[in-house]
Amino acid sequence: MRLRRNFDELEVLGEEEEAGGGGVGINFEAYNDIPVKATGNEVPPPVERFDEIDLGEGLMQNIRRCKYVKPTPVQKHAIPIAVAGRDLMACAQTGSGKTAAFCFPIISTILKNGLNSGPGGTRTVAQPSALILSPTRELSCQIHEEAKKFAFKTGVRIVVAYGGASIQQQLYNLEKGVDILVATPGRLADMIDRGRVSLKMIKHLALDEADRMLDMGFEPQIRKIVQQMGMPPPGQRQTMLFSATFPD
Repeated sequence: MRLRRNFDELEVLGEEEEAGGGGVGINFEAYNDIPVKATGNEVPPPVERFDEIDLGEGLMQNIRRCKYVKPTPVQKHAIPIAVAGRDLMACAQTGSGKTAAFCFPIISTILKNGLNSGPGGTRTVAQPSALILSPTRELSCQIHEEAKKFAFKTGVRIVVAYGGASIQQQLYNLEKGVDILVATPGRLADMIDRGRVSLKMIKHLALDEADRMLDMGFEPQIRKIVQQMGMPPPGQRQTMLFSATFPD
């Protein structure tokens, strides 16, 4: 996939350490020793605390509720870039906090600009403000659960859609209103083809594990979703690509 060159690019470097629960993550005991390379034009400076950025009180309460004390390296660099509305490519290893790095700016911006889902009511055609694409059901569900914690009691509605499960239940969830849609490419394309999802209101597009989606053969579907299904073009939407690896 050809990428525009005016993305801000962020790469968090460092040795992988075993995290709790058997996962792989970064040893944040050595915060200041983790090198970060940020490239772009007038890249917004990193922050050391979440309250250095105007994320809104509702989101800040949830950040505290989730016991997020200090931004991880990818968060301290990526969140200011994303809050500024810049396009971003970020490479940081698994377990480094990438989900919050793109969810915080998206939720914050939606709260500032007004909810798209509306209080109550139903919509035959869902019109989310943000789309988060991921390659697998498992990752989509993980992002959905994390995002719901961050949006707790804010009114921001987050819906997940993926293959291998009942599409009717997912369509029912969409009808109740959606601000952020987390989806796998195949199921999303199916819903758009059915006329049940419209991308015309998308202001934020985030691709998690972007390179993995390409490796799994999703490029034609992603191209169709981004370029041929009514999504606002670059410049009218924000695009963020996050991954653990980005080959040169």
